[in-house]
Amino acid sequence: MAKLKPLEKWREETFEEPGPSMRAVYKWANEGHIPGARKIGGLWFVDPDKAKQTTGNPLVDKVLQAS
Repeated sequence: MAKLKPLEKWREETFEEPGPSMRAVYKWANEGHIPGARKIGGLWFVDPDKAKQTTGNPLVDKVLQAS
């Protein structure tokens, strides 16, 4: 099992500055647009392994996440 990464840290590593605002990133996580994002105790975390398993194709991504 991979270590979960705080959403803020994921944002810093994923986007170059200036990246999207944290407000936008929280909204994306809440709407399910960030693979592997989950809320634990009021804080958002991202599973880096799940985030890497995305292809950009929604159908393929759904199949990969099911496994």
